[in-house]
Amino acid sequence: MERVNAANPYSVVESLVSQRGLVFQFVKREVAGRYKGSALGLFWSFVNPLLLLSVYTFVFGIVFKSRWRPTSTDHFEFAVVMFVGLLTHGLMAECLTRAPTLIVNNPNFVKRVVFPLEVLTWITLGTALFHLLIASIILFGAVLLWQHHIPFTALLAPVILLPFVLAIAGVIWYMMSLGVYLRDIGQLTGIITSLLMFLAPVFYPITSVPPFFRNIIYLNPLTFIIEQLRAVIIWGQWPDWAGLLIYLVCSYTFAWSGLWWFQRTRRGFADVL
Repeated sequence: MERVNAANPYSVVESLVSQRGLVFQFVKREVAGRYKGSALGLFWSFVNPLLLLSVYTFVFGIVFKSRWRPTSTDHFEFAVVMFVGLLTHGLMAECLTRAPTLIVNNPNFVKRVVFPLEVLTWITLGTALFHLLIASIILFGAVLLWQHHIPFTALLAPVILLPFVLAIAGVIWYMMSLGVYLRDIGQLTGIITSLLMFLAPVFYPITSVPPFFRNIIYLNPLTFIIEQLRAVIIWGQWPDWAGLLIYLVCSYTFAWSGLWWFQRTRRGFADVL
């Protein structure tokens, strides 16, 4: 099987397009395997985010009486706005948690099978995006219940997620490789994902952060995407197109560098495993 040439600037796209059939089959297997043997099966994909939204609504909206906007009197608003941040973080967290062990847990793909190892990134992302899609149904249902309509700008959500997905792909390629040579990196992912969550406006509006620290918060790759998703899904605003373009260029460059790094370091996988 021909290996993707990471020196090609289009290699990131080619790594997905050329193996899209394989990626689709593995994503189906991953999703089916996760719920195999359970009584509710795939229905758990709906139950988990629904329970999460219900608990956050009760705790933050009713118990703590939290308000996203000082002028708001709606108990449901805080939970829905926060839910967007949680889902965005959850997409990254699921991928980051799995990335360091993707090669280590599949040694046969390295030693005995001619397998395009770089597609493990897209398989991981595809599985995480499937769960995000299911959870998004709950989100849009909550927005409809709360606002009695869904802004038409919500159709732009996939456009906003595209550069974010590319950035995650780059992280996975780096961490897949490093996870083979540095096994301890798997122990750091929980700490990293927690820091990314609390240093992004998931549980608080960005306007509540003092100006001096606000620029630091914006260095978090989650911050811009969360703010843009809330703008189009909840507030019915147009995204920051210039910011998205810059984010897209940076994330694609990062993904390309991650794929290049992975292809250069994969030569030693068999020796280490």
